Amino acid sequence: MNYLRGNMAKECWGRGQGIRIAHIDSGINQGHSHIGRVAGGIAFHVSEDGSLFLSEDYRDNLGHGTAVAGVLYEHVPDAEIWAVKIFHDSLSAHIETLCAAMEWCIEAKMDIINLSLGVRQDNFDFREICVEAEKRGVFIVSACDEKRGLLWPASYSSVFGVKAEADCSGNMFFYHTEEKVVFSTLGIPRRLEGPLQKFNLEGHSFAAAHVTGFLAKIREKYSIQSKVDLEGWLSKWLISHDVPSVNLKLTELSKTNSGKIARVESI
Repeated sequence: MNYLRGNMAKECWGRGQGIRIAHIDSGINQGHSHIGRVAGGIAFHVSEDGSLFLSEDYRDNLGHGTAVAGVLYEHVPDAEIWAVKIFHDSLSAHIETLCAAMEWCIEAKMDIINLSLGVRQDNFDFREICVEAEKRGVFIVSACDEKRGLLWPASYSSVFGVKAEADCSGNMFFYHTEEKVVFSTLGIPRRLEGPLQKFNLEGHSFAAAHVTGFLAKIREKYSIQSKVDLEGWLSKWLISHDVPSVNLKLTELSKTNSGKIARVESI
């Protein structure tokens, strides 16, 4: 598999100033040492009769959303990061909940939506929402886990798909315009201090967050407003750096059990 190679730290891209990032996950705990100021948040719940309702309680009871958000704050500490909570008691949710959260992000004029999760089945309504986001200039970054069949929305042409890559290090990333899932990069979270580091996990979820942070910097510096323009910029920038293509081995790092249709692959 041939990829162009780049480095997220190659230049002084920026710190995310003025960029609005929606992080759809299990919420964010603002008191965590890796978390800066949370711009705001919302939670999507399903009642006993199956109807959706909203609340402002975006506290993270599962830890996944906070761990992934730590990567975002590491890359773009000045960005407006919004917690959009869809996971409550487990790292799984109905597709309708994810669709509603996506629609909220579009209407809230987010610049980037980070999806450190995957969906097992192609869904027409979900696909159309992703297309609408692209039309509105919203970048969607989504993790992909091929081994577990979590292929969507990372495989949609309207989305930047991301996989964790076993041989990647530091701020390196790989990009291939001919693949459905165009990015691969390091799949590790922000480092924990002391003995807690041994409990830190790895996975595609964190790889997606690294790419979200990188694209936020690019959007800030160059004011790129469409996915097509960003793809063109990436190709030209990588070619201009004259970095040879390389062969990659993609890592499979998911550690959770199967859940409902829309689910996160690791913590």
